[in-house]
Amino acid sequence: MPQSLLAFIWQISYRKQILLCLITVIVSLLTTVPLELQRRIVDDAIHDGTVGYLVLLSGIYLGVLLLQGGLKYALNVYRGWLVEDVARLLRHIIFDGTQKPAKDSPVQKGAVVSMVASEAEDLAGFVGDSISFPLLQAGTALSALGYLVWVEPRIAIFAAALYMPQLLVVPLGQRRINRWGNIHARLLRKMGDTIVASGTDRKGRPQQLRRFKRLVQGSFRTRLAIYRVKYFLTFFGNFLDALAPLIVLSVGGWMVIKGEVEVSTLVVFITGFQKVAEPWDQLLTFYRTASNAGVKYRLIADALPADTVISRKGARSAARSDGGHPAD
Repeated sequence: MPQSLLAFIWQISYRKQILLCLITVIVSLLTTVPLELQRRIVDDAIHDGTVGYLVLLSGIYLGVLLLQGGLKYALNVYRGWLVEDVARLLRHIIFDGTQKPAKDSPVQKGAVVSMVASEAEDLAGFVGDSISFPLLQAGTALSALGYLVWVEPRIAIFAAALYMPQLLVVPLGQRRINRWGNIHARLLRKMGDTIVASGTDRKGRPQQLRRFKRLVQGSFRTRLAIYRVKYFLTFFGNFLDALAPLIVLSVGGWMVIKGEVEVSTLVVFITGFQKVAEPWDQLLTFYRTASNAGVKYRLIADALPADTVISRKGARSAARSDGGHPAD
């Protein structure tokens, strides 16, 4: 197993990641087209009263929306396939790596169940999003923000400055979430070990029951600690998202009153910042997900023997024997 999560992702899926990135770049570049079409419709077609031009621009707008939506659909389906393919591979790696003698693999049966069921699935879900998702969100946000700066830089700079505090607050909060997430994953593994032990050792069942209750209570407390930090970060982000339209209306309205910008520019800014706010929030969520995935990868990699290898041959053989489709 590679030492870093990024190396693992590149080793098992670099070709698929390249294809996902190509589709993502096209989708990102299409983001600014509807914004410009909105401005053209208001300033040119509606202002001049040209019905034919209005119909033409509206048709182009509809075509762009269908093209962008279709590409996003294809991107999501292909990403979903990649997630399940990686989950299948991970489960084979974990199962094969934990079937060695106890001296080589100290992982208990209950921990193996947790690793194969939830941890592998969570990690695979991140692999599908690891490169294309941040590229899509960053490309969308930068394209929209760049367009707004080109239209009227003063309004864009005022509104964009609102998001800067998150660059400090989110990493601090995520460190706490990572620490509690690591503890929670280890508690779940111990729960599985306790369940297996209670079924094989009847004499020690009362002691195992007390241990299980303590583990459940510990899991409860760690999840509550995670929720407190997680939802504070969500509240903080939503508050800043709500402030952005207020800044646009205040600063932009003042500039409209002074005759420095058109009303259509204000309309475009309100729509445009929605296109910036959503991918920005998604990028912050991705950062938090990436941190959690890094913790889970290390938990899995550290639990497996040092000589564990990544092999798609076993996954292909198992898929064929089960009547499924082999991994590409």
